[in-house]
Amino acid sequence: MQPLTGSKVLLIIGAITFLSVLSTAITEPIRPLFITGVGSTTLELGLIMALQSIVSVIARLLASAYSETVGKWRLILASLLLSVGSTALFAFVYEPLWFFPAVALSALSWAIFSPISLVMVLEMSAATSRGAVMGLYFTAIGAALFVGPLVCSFLTLYIGFRELYLASTAFPLLALLLFIFRMSRAEVEGGRVPVDKPVDVKSSTWSSVKRIFRVKNVTAMFYAQVVFAISYGVYSTLFSIHAEGTLLIAPSVIALLFSLRAFTNLLIRFPGGRISDRIGRKKPVLVAHSIIVVVFALLPFTRDLTLLAALVALYGVGWGLRVAPDSALVSESVNSVDRSIALAILMTMFDIGVALGSLMVGVLSSYLSISNLFLLCAPILLSGLVIQVYFIRETLN
Repeated sequence: MQPLTGSKVLLIIGAITFLSVLSTAITEPIRPLFITGVGSTTLELGLIMALQSIVSVIARLLASAYSETVGKWRLILASLLLSVGSTALFAFVYEPLWFFPAVALSALSWAIFSPISLVMVLEMSAATSRGAVMGLYFTAIGAALFVGPLVCSFLTLYIGFRELYLASTAFPLLALLLFIFRMSRAEVEGGRVPVDKPVDVKSSTWSSVKRIFRVKNVTAMFYAQVVFAISYGVYSTLFSIHAEGTLLIAPSVIALLFSLRAFTNLLIRFPGGRISDRIGRKKPVLVAHSIIVVVFALLPFTRDLTLLAALVALYGVGWGLRVAPDSALVSESVNSVDRSIALAILMTMFDIGVALGSLMVGVLSSYLSISNLFLLCAPILLSGLVIQVYFIRETLN
């Protein structure tokens, strides 16, 4: 079998990533509605939504640390199998308790897949174009986040939530088949072209972690990632419930709002990476974070659907603009031998933040309204902006 070139491997990784994310993106707008519809309380909803991030915190670091020992391709295969099974499992949940294993398996799948696929992309990109290449990779994710809610909006007009989960199983199944038929070990080993030579540093995972946390750039980005993710955890847990219960918006329209956020997110990801290659990573990161602060400061007071849509679109811009520069800045601030662990920790910080945000909803929902919970995110986000302003330094070559 003819070996694949590095560019073809990147294309296939992008397609597999798109299909994997698409399944989750289709069900994301209705997940809180489905969970509460089965009978979960707000506290249980917060715990269930937080569980996904808690599982990811543990699994992602382990997957990154042992990816070379176990083998990247074996772990990706396992993650795709888990994705198929966990998506189908949601359709058969009739008691709130069973959401916990379903969410845990779903989280485990993505926690294994995401850091390994990202490191593969990094290995195939030159330092001078890394922002652009990563922008393309994250564009595949952004495209899935855009298409998924559109599919959800259309299908929820005709089928129920359970049937929607069953239909979504087709996409990770396609990703699995694509992986099996196009990404065998023989094909990839012939086609992989790592650009960066490994640094001759003998290190355990723990010593890598200690080196990483000594870098001010990285610790500042980790903190900013946590506070961004806290706001995302609050948003993902409450937005659908807020839109349906307070603003009386139909689930199909709520899905369109998710798609609008994903569309602006998608549009800015690749340009954001290219811009950061030219002007540095810090400025796009600060602009992106500032936009998100503004969104959460205004969201609690927005009742008009048009204005709400504008804020949702702006949220997508802020989110998409930060993705490639964040990852590039962290990867350029550490030794190449520590890069895989550093990026895994960056993703883990997101998981920790989402868990904190979801738990915050569960604990504080008895004392604060949904609007006040959204508003509480604004000063939390602002603290991340301040940290980045004072501690981030450029590291472009």
